[in-house]
Amino acid sequence: MGEMRKAASRRIKEDKIYRDDNHLPRASGIGRSTSASPGPYSMDALARMQLEVASYIEEITIELGAMARAAQLSSLAYFVEMTRLEAAINRRTCQLQLGDMADPDSSP
Repeated sequence: MGEMRKAASRRIKEDKIYRDDNHLPRASGIGRSTSASPGPYSMDALARMQLEVASYIEEITIELGAMARAAQLSSLAYFVEMTRLEAAINRRTCQLQLGDMADPDSSP
């Protein structure tokens, strides 16, 4: 799963983020971009994209938090840790939506 997560991270980094807040970033393999109120057939695609993005954010904030703590930037380290925790909550929520809690990399 680690290699798959790294590949997803690379894909997400390369994706365009639309300036219009009513559109989500385009994630490869998901199809066309999804508007703020997706249709009934795109909910799984939306959940998969949210899972990839939340996993990536969780992953990079671990490194950012370590950097902030090493530089003794305690307030910044705190906010980065809160971001990591929020990403972890969102990742688990998406996994539950997709019925994907058998993921060996997930932690309780």
